[in-house]
Amino acid sequence: MFRFVRLFVFVALCAACSADSGNTSFSGFWEGPHPEDPNKKFYVQLIDADSSFAKGYWTDHRFYDSGFQIDSLMISDNSIRFFVPNWNCTYLGERTGNTIRGGFACDGEPFDSVMLVKKDGIARFLTDALPGCHNTDYKYHCKSPKQLEDLLPTSHTRNEGDSLFIYSLLPQIINGDFGRLNSFLLIRNNQLVCEEYFYGYGQNTLHQAESTTKSITSLLIGIAMDKGFITGLNEPVATILEVPDFDKRITLKHLLTMTSGLTPNDEELYFSNDRIATILLRELNNEPGIKFQYDGGNTELLGAILKKKTGLYGDEFAKEYLFEPLHITHYNWDIEKQNRYPCMAGSLEITPREMAKIGLMLLNKGRFNGQQVVSKEWIEKSTSFKTHTHIPGDDYAFQWWNLMLKSAGEEYPCIWANGFGSQFVYIFPTLNAVIVTTGHNYEFDSWAITSGIETYLHLLK
Repeated sequence: MFRFVRLFVFVALCAACSADSGNTSFSGFWEGPHPEDPNKKFYVQLIDADSSFAKGYWTDHRFYDSGFQIDSLMISDNSIRFFVPNWNCTYLGERTGNTIRGGFACDGEPFDSVMLVKKDGIARFLTDALPGCHNTDYKYHCKSPKQLEDLLPTSHTRNEGDSLFIYSLLPQIINGDFGRLNSFLLIRNNQLVCEEYFYGYGQNTLHQAESTTKSITSLLIGIAMDKGFITGLNEPVATILEVPDFDKRITLKHLLTMTSGLTPNDEELYFSNDRIATILLRELNNEPGIKFQYDGGNTELLGAILKKKTGLYGDEFAKEYLFEPLHITHYNWDIEKQNRYPCMAGSLEITPREMAKIGLMLLNKGRFNGQQVVSKEWIEKSTSFKTHTHIPGDDYAFQWWNLMLKSAGEEYPCIWANGFGSQFVYIFPTLNAVIVTTGHNYEFDSWAITSGIETYLHLLK
């Protein structure tokens, strides 16, 4: 059955690939249904009605989810035919107006009807980073960010360096040079000066933060220390969590720096029914404190320690002590909850503006809107170098990364929250700047935008 569902999706994708306006033209986007989930659709795009070039897309709640390749296509009058070699399937359809009635046949499967409907408006979610960006006369124009009631200061003016940076980098983002970015925000001198959303995303659209969640977890540990819930970083995890069989050499500091020595296995961890129990059963493959090994299990244990020390689950603690002071209201931390424990390593959904407020607070040594949300001491301690990693040039602090970007011969230190797929918060203390990106770069180079930022960073001097 699973093979059949996947086959259905792929075939439908291919089918849609060819039609459009005019009574006989198939060019444009055609929509087909998911066999089980109404929130998911597939689309096929025929790029040129006179050729066999077509592309397929898969969406979830309208937003791009993945792409499909279509190998061949034949169009004759109102008829369409294509073959999907990966599944050994052939689609046959007949167009009437804005619908294609047909279906597909695959070896060993009965013929299934699949109707496709013309939906060219989906281009703003699939292929057009901004409306009209593929027009030959298109020219990017940066609009001033809106001042909202979310306490994030905005500016209607930019200095020359800010403008040069924006107008150098943003056209490349729109062109897709760094993959599929869904947002780009720039804070300079404590004010939001650029705020762009692409592919149908907007200010209030929640976005998966991925491992940027880990950096937020680090802030929560710092607040717990500031409030006296946690009194030191060298306390053994086994003592805190009252698990005598756990290696007593592993401390809170080891978890924060990913040097616990526990054997990494994120796949096992996140397919388990109890993440915390799973990580507590792991064996060591290195002595604690010796080697950096990136693994979300360390961060999950930080969530368990928060609960043990404060009586609050990680999301509850964040709401009271971090999100409310930052006036963060647009988020969801319910995904992947187990036994009321939120996934601390990567499940937070949040908007880019809310991410920007976290970056701005960090830039200002823990202060936001006149309030010291996190102590200056913790900000400095938790974001400074602690260990080298397996990536040359990328160092690690307490669940924050340290980068040194080089632009036009100058070096710029960066505190970095790094989430797979281009969910990033860059803090540049020497430039008084914060950059936030979100994206769907799971099929592209997740970190490509860093090189783009690095190229033009000197313009912000």
